[in-house]
Amino acid sequence: MPTIVARLGGFELFSWVFTAYLLTQAVTVPIYGRLADLYGRKRVLFVGIGPFPSRAPCCAALRGDMLSLILFRAVAGAGGRGGILPVAMTMVGDLYTPAETRQGPGFGSPVPGVSPP
Repeated sequence: MPTIVARLGGFELFSWVFTAYLLTQAVTVPIYGRLADLYGRKRVLFVGIGPFPSRAPCCAALRGDMLSLILFRAVAGAGGRGGILPVAMTMVGDLYTPAETRQGPGFGSPVPGVSPP
């Protein structure tokens, strides 16, 4: 990140690159949760996943200045973690009975730890 800030300038906006992502993620989690209850989990999950392949290149290649990078990071937070994570966890909860619900997320938790970098 220091290299990106050095090339784009705008060191005073450095913290907003991370804050925009987390802020939009925090705002959209309950929205996606409610939409998943209303319209179905599969549809809402596809809405979150759909534009995902285009968000990373926008953050990497199309940034011209710090403001555009912050905007693209905000869009990435709204769709990526804000849309995919809560709906996926809800779908895992739907797969298991109430007695097994505690075990469901535990089966998927080791995946990031054992996956290759």
